[in-house]
Parts: sequence; C-alpha cells; structure tokens
Amino acid sequence: MANSYRRRKPKTGSTAIPFLITILISMIVLGSIAYYFYGRIKHKNVNLQPMKSAVNSISEDDINEILFVLKPTVENRKPAVMLFRFDPIRKQEYCVGIPLDLTMKYDGREETVEQCLENRGINNLKDALGITLDQKIDRYLQMDSTGFYQLVGLIGNVSYLVSIQDAGLHKSDTSEMLDSSQFETLLTSTHYFDEAERSSVIGLSVAALLNQCDGVRIADNLDGYFSAIINKVTTNITNMDYSTHSHAIKFVFGNAQAPARGMSVVCDTVNGKQYVNEYFIETMKRSFSQLTTDQG
Repeated sequence: MANSYRRRKPKTGSTAIPFLITILISMIVLGSIAYYFYGRIKHKNVNLQPMKSAVNSISEDDINEILFVLKPTVENRKPAVMLFRFDPIRKQEYCVGIPLDLTMKYDGREETVEQCLENRGINNLKDALGITLDQKIDRYLQMDSTGFYQLVGLIGNVSYLVSIQDAGLHKSDTSEMLDSSQFETLLTSTHYFDEAERSSVIGLSVAALLNQCDGVRIADNLDGYFSAIINKVTTNITNMDYSTHSHAIKFVFGNAQAPARGMSVVCDTVNGKQYVNEYFIETMKRSFSQLTTDQG
C-alpha cells in the first residue's frame, strides 16, 4: 500500500516541450508585430517629402528705390537728399546725391528740390523726382539728427576724406574716421562751393559707409535694427514691406563685398537754374541696368 501512494516525479520532457513551444509562439507573434511596424515606418520614410525652404528666392520685385532725406535739427544746416537703389539680383546698391537747387517740373509748375520738400513734403518730392529722373521711386524715408545718429551707430562709423572746414571737421589729405555727429555735418554743411559738390559728397560718403560696415553683422541683426529705427523716422515703409524683402537685404549684406556705388545728379545751368543733364539720366539708367543693348 505504501508503494501505491508514492509521489511520482514529473517527466522532464513533458514540461520542457510546452515551455519551448510557448516561447517560440511568443517570438513569432512579437516578430510579426515588429516587422509590421518596421514596414509602416519604412513606407513612411520612402514617401516622406523634403521640407520646403523657408528662404524666398530673389526676384525683380526685390529691387527697390528709396528717397532718403536727412533734416538736421542743428541750425545753419541744409537737408541732405539722396536716392538709394537696392538691387539684390546684381548684389549692388547705388547712392545718388541730389542737389537741393535741382529744378523740377511737377504739377504744372517749376520748383527746386528744396522748395518742394519744404512746401509739399517728402511724398510729393518722391513723385516729382521720379518724373524728373525717369525712375520709379518706391518708398521714402526721412529722419532728423536723432534718428540719423542711431542709424549710423547701428551700421558703424565711416572713414572719409574731408574737404571742408566746419564744426568738428577739418580739411585733411587722408581719410578721417567720422562719428555720427561729424558725418551729419559732412552731409549737411553749408561750407561747400555749391550744391553739386555737396551732392557728390553725399552719394560717395554714404556708399563708403555701406562698404565699410560689417555686412555679416548687419545681416545677422537686421530684424532688430529695423525694429529699433522704424519708429524714429518718417516713412511709408511698412512692416509688410520689410517682411517681404528682408531676405534679399540680408543676402546682399551677407554675401556682397563693397556693393555700394556713389554718384550724384549732374545738372546743366539754363537761365540761372539747374536742370538735370539729359545724358546723365541715360548714364544712370545704364548703371542701373535699365537699358538694353538695343537702346544704346
């Protein structure tokens, strides 16, 4: 009887086989799931489209002309008037000094640049100069001494050959480093021989300012510079204008070496008045790449 109640030991084989089968089935199930998801991921990667670039392309629409006017708050100074052309396609900028005694025919009468600015304002001056110079001037920007000092402070000081004697300025045979106040005096002084000389200095010295600045730094900080200066000037440049064209501005500053070229309007004297020279307009258009080969 004792032998009939003896506990039987389980057979080793009968336990191991079901255990191995369970592991095998689990591996097959898990592998199938893993393979399924791997296939989904691989399929997704194959059909994944590359992200479009956020940088806009540069086109003719990015070419802009801006009328720049500096009206100093210091007494016994003259406004500085300049046409600024920005051409990112050719990576070029043009600074065209405009004499105040240039006579324009506008709205049925003749008046000088200085008279139009004082009596009609900068918006009408923009339109009158556009007709006189046969240019499409898109925007205007006018600032006083405070705005000018801040703008030059952001861009950097300029080294330039001084040809006049005035407050803070001395004639020199070599270029002198000018701070904001000295640079404003250079542009607005009444000590020049005539407006032709002063307008030439305006165009050439502003071009020198742009060529001497750290273009990469300007490009990297342009958004902040725009925000800092836009509310301190009188302008029809909007935030939308800046947003649309800022990529082109950054491109030129960051990639062009000495892109600015300075010039001034050439005038002929007729009956004591200064009128734009007709050949100058053709020369300016040629510089701006506005004339085709067939047009000379």
